[in-house]
Amino acid sequence: MLYLKEYIEAMIKDAASIAIMGVGSELCADDAAGMMLVGRLEQTVGNLPQVLLMAASTAPENFSGQVKKFAPGRLFIIDAAHLEEEPGTIGIVDPKDIGGIDFSTHTLPLPVLVDYLKQESGCQVSVLGIQPQNTRMFAPVCPQVVNAVDELAKTFTECLQAKFL
Repeated sequence: MLYLKEYIEAMIKDAASIAIMGVGSELCADDAAGMMLVGRLEQTVGNLPQVLLMAASTAPENFSGQVKKFAPGRLFIIDAAHLEEEPGTIGIVDPKDIGGIDFSTHTLPLPVLVDYLKQESGCQVSVLGIQPQNTRMFAPVCPQVVNAVDELAKTFTECLQAKFL
């Protein structure tokens, strides 16, 4: 997690505000990872005016207006992603490479959304993927993904509180 903390610190260093968008389906086991993360962060940094948290579910394009209005310096999109790693592995995904990674539950392809948000809001976009084990309907989230979400929430909380408190 150290590399991830260093990455997040570097990405938020010069940003006056941060937006975090969790995407995925809460009905599809590990695909709920992004939504779970936002839920955890609402408890720890949800009161910071410099941080916008969005539980965007399977239609993140519906939140593009909020992103434009908030005009963050940095937007993080967090989702379950098939990274060809062990379940619970967190990866930094280059937005240029999203086409080769499976983000399957969204109504608008994630690469299209990232390009649109960059153009319309002027913010920098970072995508973090969490490797799922299972994305079957109504199955529970696996322990590895729960642990990854908890660790990522802790890391974001530490970084955002250090910057904005």
